[in-house]
Amino acid sequence: MKTVGIIAEYNPFHKGHEYQIQYAKEKLRADYTIIAMSGDFVQRGTPALFPKHLRAEMALRCGADLVLELPVSASTASAEFFAQSGVQLLDSLGVVDMLCFGSEAGEISGLMELAHLLVKEPPAYQILLKEFLSKGLSFPAARSRAILEYFKNPENFPEDDFGGVLLPLYHEISQILSAPNNILGIEYCKALIRLGSSMKPVTIRREGHGYHDTNASLGSFASATAIRKMASDISAESASDSDTFEELMTKATEFLPINISALFKKALREKEFLTEDDLDILLHYALLRESSESMKNYLDLSPELAQRILKHRNAYQGFSQFIPLLKTKELTHTRIQRALLHLLLGIRTAPDTLPYARVLGFRKESSALLKSIKQNSRIPLITKLADASPLLDETGKLLLEETVFASNLYEALLSHKANRTFIHEYEKQIVIL
Repeated sequence: MKTVGIIAEYNPFHKGHEYQIQYAKEKLRADYTIIAMSGDFVQRGTPALFPKHLRAEMALRCGADLVLELPVSASTASAEFFAQSGVQLLDSLGVVDMLCFGSEAGEISGLMELAHLLVKEPPAYQILLKEFLSKGLSFPAARSRAILEYFKNPENFPEDDFGGVLLPLYHEISQILSAPNNILGIEYCKALIRLGSSMKPVTIRREGHGYHDTNASLGSFASATAIRKMASDISAESASDSDTFEELMTKATEFLPINISALFKKALREKEFLTEDDLDILLHYALLRESSESMKNYLDLSPELAQRILKHRNAYQGFSQFIPLLKTKELTHTRIQRALLHLLLGIRTAPDTLPYARVLGFRKESSALLKSIKQNSRIPLITKLADASPLLDETGKLLLEETVFASNLYEALLSHKANRTFIHEYEKQIVIL
């Protein structure tokens, strides 16, 4: 039995994601694909567009066999901790042979080379990193500059290691570091190295529009960013003009797998989705409640950012409006969003390890996979929240409680927006297809 693991957000699910699952099944000859998926909040520091059970259903309808949830403090952490959590979760199951992820590079050797460098952190690299951080660069920018400078210097490499290929290698690395999916791919490789995992990393070239591209053209894969923008446009038109809604929806479905287009349309029509703007009032309340002392220990929230929040708090009008007021050269847009979300959700640490695997959904014909996991997994597999407590230690219970709270908050916002009854997390049903 060959099993491929995929770490994903599916925010939202689109044709590129379907292609990746098909690639795992057809090219890698996987009998099963397991998805370690973000829950109701995602790594960019916002709510997921659609709730996790709906996104799990979309993945299952497009070929995934099992969808597991990444706890909220892992799914909203920095790229390093996000990748580490996803890899650790899949590795702990004891059945995953390969980790498959997309990248702009489409080739694993360069990503692994950089991963080994960043795990080892040789002294020459550390000096360069400190130098660029001292110049006020954000950590991602400083790290990229330090890596490039490190590879510029032939003294850092014995002649018999690289011979005459140092300059081509430098250009290759420069291209790798300029693309966001490559950066995340490096973090996956780092996590595999640190864990000593037997999972083999496999990367496929990311096709279509760029990660942050808000445009979409027929005949190519649209980015999740572009589809979220389309969803926002569609929603804005749904109340006032049904014809325009249908026209925009028809355009959007060109970039969605046919198996999920009806789910996508239904969610938008019924307002079963959230954006960062749905956090506006809650975040304002949370900010008014805080002081410089109380903000000290939230994940990703530095003392400098805390002071900027207090300085600009009276100018707050909404989540999206507030971010530019806090932006500095040292702080990325996403880092600020994550910090504000962690403040709102009360998240203070990212987990070192994941002590359980919670099932969001699976396919009936994948029962042999579930049986194999139960026999080989080093962590408990949770299929029913009410039965989880006896299986978990105190760390696991706190992590699950934190995630349940976040999902209940998401559900409260969603049910209010959709004008329907609130459904507690413990009442949510596993998706079985």
